Amino acid sequence: MEADIQGCFDNFNHDWLLANIPTDKAILATWLKAGFMESHILSPTMAGTPQGGIISPTVATMALDGLQARFSQQLANAEGKRSRLHMNFVRYADDFIVTGHSKEFLEQEVKPCIEAFLAERGLTLSAEKTRVTAIEEGFDFLGVNLRRFGDKLLTRPAQKSIQSLCSKLRKIVKDNLAAKQHNLIQQLNPVIRGWTQYHRHGVAKKIFTDVDTYLWQLLWRWATRRHPHKGARWIKDKYFRCIAHRHWVFATTERTGSTEMVALVKARDTKIRRHLKIRCAANPFDPEWNDYFERRKYRRFRD
Repeated sequence: MEADIQGCFDNFNHDWLLANIPTDKAILATWLKAGFMESHILSPTMAGTPQGGIISPTVATMALDGLQARFSQQLANAEGKRSRLHMNFVRYADDFIVTGHSKEFLEQEVKPCIEAFLAERGLTLSAEKTRVTAIEEGFDFLGVNLRRFGDKLLTRPAQKSIQSLCSKLRKIVKDNLAAKQHNLIQQLNPVIRGWTQYHRHGVAKKIFTDVDTYLWQLLWRWATRRHPHKGARWIKDKYFRCIAHRHWVFATTERTGSTEMVALVKARDTKIRRHLKIRCAANPFDPEWNDYFERRKYRRFRD
């Protein structure tokens, strides 16, 4: 089940937050009642937390904490029921999914439990965006599409995440039509690196190559628009280099005291690293697990 909370940050019940969030009540009340500015007019906040505010994600995380414990409590009427139905709960801030053995179980038992939990906090599920999906059809979570093919569960970048990246790259190129080439490269590289590093644990090699192709097309149009009266060979020689036996590298030299080559990174050069699952019982706050997390950290740095 893909669950979406309707207007999560806008609808938190202030009375519930003040009564249940373990922090200084006076400071919390000041945060919640700080208001917001719109068209130079200060308006009060009667409910919710300021979306984009520094403290809002922390408050939201604390307010939604305990949902999994509620499952365990309410669905434990029949001994061993949870294990037989293979129910799992995964949450990141206000985004969460619940997996279960059957559609009926998720709709008739899990969903009412979630709705009751949220109602106490002034929240509701979005009827349009909350749905139960078969794992064979796949679903998106945190920008990743998860889908089972036969006996394998594959994770790959979600289509919305790909479209969002392409829109961001297109906007950067469009906003820099008159910029120097090295300035454009310096704006594109962090976006490409960040997105590919996030998705490098899934099945993404072909998608990375497709991103490179799309970006090459954007940059070729960018270059030809700057020099409408020049031929393709002239444009290629000016904006693209041969680096390490690789042709058509969008690169230039930047002179800042010394000459330095600045090249566009390739998405497909990002190495795919399969994610090593964490042990279910591992607790980063338990000293007994310190060695385990140190080994994981060492392996991550080594890779």
